[in-house]
Amino acid sequence: MQAAGREKKRVKPTKTMTQQQKIKQFKKILSYILERHPGEFGLIPDEAGYVKIKDLLKALNETDGWRNIRESTIKELLLVDKNPPVEIEDNRIRARQRDHLPQVEPAPEPPKILYTSVRKKAYPHVVEKGIASPDDAGVILSPDSEMAARLGRRKDREAVVLTVHTTRPAGRNIAFRRFTDRLYLADHIPPDIFTGPPLPKTTEKAKKPSPAKPKATQPGAGSFSVTPAMIDAGAGNKTNDKKKKSDWKKDRRQRKKNDRKAWPDEF
Repeated sequence: MQAAGREKKRVKPTKTMTQQQKIKQFKKILSYILERHPGEFGLIPDEAGYVKIKDLLKALNETDGWRNIRESTIKELLLVDKNPPVEIEDNRIRARQRDHLPQVEPAPEPPKILYTSVRKKAYPHVVEKGIASPDDAGVILSPDSEMAARLGRRKDREAVVLTVHTTRPAGRNIAFRRFTDRLYLADHIPPDIFTGPPLPKTTEKAKKPSPAKPKATQPGAGSFSVTPAMIDAGAGNKTNDKKKKSDWKKDRRQRKKNDRKAWPDEF
């Protein structure tokens, strides 16, 4: 293992490398991450040494020279190489040799300040309820704010970095765990031991205007409105209109007839 403060120099692939040389360098970077230094890349293997393939790929795609690695690249290595340094089970990957792999251990005295990150949309919720792990792995924290931001960007490009004050009273009841000096774990972070940026201001939703009542139409000049009383009386009924017209003519003829009787023809 390298001395403290010194890191092994990682070789980057170049365009002038042959296919065999590229495979050799790819095996080295996988061994470096999964056998010895997963914490350097923000990865914490489970008890069996596995990490999720998608998490490994995200870490590789942040590393110069390895930004185009896909899951198919790893599976191709397993097919063409007689002695690959890794093995896959379902959606997980681990190193075959794990003698030098760090282990998670209790941290009764974590650093006074740790950092973690949450999705931007989840921030208002965690301010009220605290930070819970999405799975059994635990909430990942780091004494390095840039590492916390790096891990946050893997989930959300606008992730919010939070400062966790482990010495606050509620923090003393948390069972922190340590994975190297770079990463820490906790099952839950209560809201009263972390701080973050101000919550975004929320604007009240504009109230929808109530639909306007239709205005009563006024009858125009030369027009009239039909009322229920008029309908009952037969207004607008063509049959009744013809009958009234016929009665009027009959009355006129009767008056003329009566007049002729009242006045002599000689007059």
